[in-house]
Amino acid sequence: MTTRTFPTSIDRSQLLAAALHGVALALLGLHLYVRTLPPTPDPIPAPDSAEAAWWGLWPVTYLPTWAVAVGAAAVLGAIVLYWLCAFPGLARLRFGHPPLWPTLWLISAALTLAFFLFPIAHTRWGDAFILAKGIAFPDPALRLTRSWQAPLDVALHAELWRWLHEPFGWKDATPVYRLLSPLAGALYLLVTLALCRLPLLRPAWLPYALLTTLGLMQLFFGYIENYSFAAVGVLAYLWLGLAVIEGRRPLWLAATVLAFTHATHPSTLVLAPSLLYLGALQGRAALAGGNQRLASVVVQIALPMLLVGGATFLFMEASGHGLAALLGDDRPGGGDGRWFVPLFETTTRWEHYTLFSWPHLRDLLNNQLLVAPVVPPSLAVVGIAWMAKKFRRNAAKDRSAQPRCASHEPTALFFSPSLRFLLIAAAFQLLFIAVWNPDYGGQRDWDLFSLAWLSPTLLLALLLPRTLHGRSLIGGVAPLLLLQAWHTLAWIYQNTLPWQWPR
Repeated sequence: MTTRTFPTSIDRSQLLAAALHGVALALLGLHLYVRTLPPTPDPIPAPDSAEAAWWGLWPVTYLPTWAVAVGAAAVLGAIVLYWLCAFPGLARLRFGHPPLWPTLWLISAALTLAFFLFPIAHTRWGDAFILAKGIAFPDPALRLTRSWQAPLDVALHAELWRWLHEPFGWKDATPVYRLLSPLAGALYLLVTLALCRLPLLRPAWLPYALLTTLGLMQLFFGYIENYSFAAVGVLAYLWLGLAVIEGRRPLWLAATVLAFTHATHPSTLVLAPSLLYLGALQGRAALAGGNQRLASVVVQIALPMLLVGGATFLFMEASGHGLAALLGDDRPGGGDGRWFVPLFETTTRWEHYTLFSWPHLRDLLNNQLLVAPVVPPSLAVVGIAWMAKKFRRNAAKDRSAQPRCASHEPTALFFSPSLRFLLIAAAFQLLFIAVWNPDYGGQRDWDLFSLAWLSPTLLLALLLPRTLHGRSLIGGVAPLLLLQAWHTLAWIYQNTLPWQWPR
């Protein structure tokens, strides 16, 4: 009598790799399909145009044919190579690997140089036109120098323009953004390298590759808006939050970085619940007899918020743009002062759809496709694999009638403090982009919602190595990384091309 056994781990890894390859092929197919759609005849796409429906993938339409062929061949070649290496004879082949950290530093240096060499060539997105012209407005009384929409960010750019525009002959504020945006990108890369050193996120190349191929990298190519330093702040906070959980950094440091990030762009206030979770973890340890008191935990969170928030308020008040501006023309909510997507009916020209409508969902999907095309579908695949793994282990232990050992359950990782922290951060960021009203529509306001994909990207970097290992990890994610890099290169290339506002 023979007994049936479950498939080996290698077989399951190959099945999961095949699923990830399916995601890469589906996304590649969508990119190629979008290239067949009719071009946009006007500078601003009409609501019923193909670009309005597919703007998340529209950058691929700007690529020359040879670049499309190279990108598609790279994705398909990575898939074919993985399955060729699955054969016993080829699987024994060994290839040399370059040293990891020198390679990552070299790539970071090359990216920093690219930030300066390939700046955005237009002011189409968000408030770029207002910022570029308003900061340099000829009448000092009407000049844009402060804004509650991004207190520290606007002040930094406005002051730098005031100091340097005469010596360098700057006619508008574009050169300031072409200087500071790449510097923010260099900080982003430094934070990424530091984050990749956390043992929790090994192998280091995976979070590095995922984070540096996101579409929000466009924010560092001389981008004219208020989100470049905010992206750095969000990533730095997530890094420090994970380090706090591992006992590598103090709680007050994570709270301070988040407080400055709030002052850089208030949309990041949605990360506050994740900071409270860190405080709850520290407070629980304090009540259990840890090396700090509960009052100390409260102070480490509250004091940085009060000091940075109070200093920001005093700075804005002293600059003549204080409480009256916050409650008046510079109130949150944009042109109509309405914060959220309307439930049932649009009533102003700044509202483009209702909450439960298809155009709203389509804009959210397009934002995801533009900024993090591979992240949500890959997370879905990994989640299904985790549930299947948990089911198999439970079934095996039920048959053997052995007591369960929590330390070996996938559940132990899935409900670890680090993963919960990232889940909370991701949940509130995604909730924000789902309900906040984009005054300019999803395409022009893509940058406002782009920061929400940093937490899910780190979630994917955390979970993938727990479900795939060795060759299957590299071979499974390589097509996804190549596709996301190709997609982001198309997005950056699109923004180096001239574009004019309609007259």
